[in-house]
Amino acid sequence: AARVENYSDFKGKDFFFHPSTSNYKVSARFEPTRGLALRAATSTGFRAPSLGQSWFSSTATNFVAGVPTDNRTFPVSNPVAVALGAKPLKPETSHNTSVGVAFYPTGGLSITADYYKINIKDRIVLSGTFNQKAVTDFLLAQGFQGIGGARFFTNAIDTRTAGFDLVAGYGFPVLKGGNVRLTAGFNHTKTEVSHVEATPGVLAAFSETLFDRVERVRIEKGQPKDNLNVSGILTKGAWTFNYHAQRFGEVTSFGT
Repeated sequence: AARVENYSDFKGKDFFFHPSTSNYKVSARFEPTRGLALRAATSTGFRAPSLGQSWFSSTATNFVAGVPTDNRTFPVSNPVAVALGAKPLKPETSHNTSVGVAFYPTGGLSITADYYKINIKDRIVLSGTFNQKAVTDFLLAQGFQGIGGARFFTNAIDTRTAGFDLVAGYGFPVLKGGNVRLTAGFNHTKTEVSHVEATPGVLAAFSETLFDRVERVRIEKGQPKDNLNVSGILTKGAWTFNYHAQRFGEVTSFGT
């Protein structure tokens, strides 16, 4: 499959007529014997900046030593963000690869296993919060008053996500006309930041970091790596009984 799209906000350099983006997907499935299937797929992707990422703004008031300080999130086109080195957002691009196997040894048992890898380039994330006195003094000198800290969305990083899914299901009859279906699933996913854009010169001069450790941990450890699901469904006539349990792995968050 192939897809070509034109966006008025973005200009591409690939395919004929220079569209904004061209993407493809190739997939295959092979069944060497009954009850066993092998599958694989590779594709590219594209995601334009959302309205929220382009235009979102907010103000959070924190009290430092009893003094109220406004930390603000600015749209990238805002003069404050531009003064700190913000650039117009670019679309994210991605490449996805997956391989898997499906096994059906009996009529009631099914087992599937899939491995996947996703590379995202120019990922849109929030910058760190720039609140050093040197930064606020710089903004004040530029005519921006009442700003205790500033941040904005930026295409700051590339990421690499890899993981696998295991799912097993088994169904069998019980209680003269009843049926039980048991399902267990496990997912493991790990995301790493593979590249970080250089900090704009005006921020680098103040020893600030465009993508700081707080935001890095949010990407790499802010979501659980492991997820386990177990469920059972019993049906008998007009009655259905359901049991479901789920366990999430650990997450990490830095407050500062």
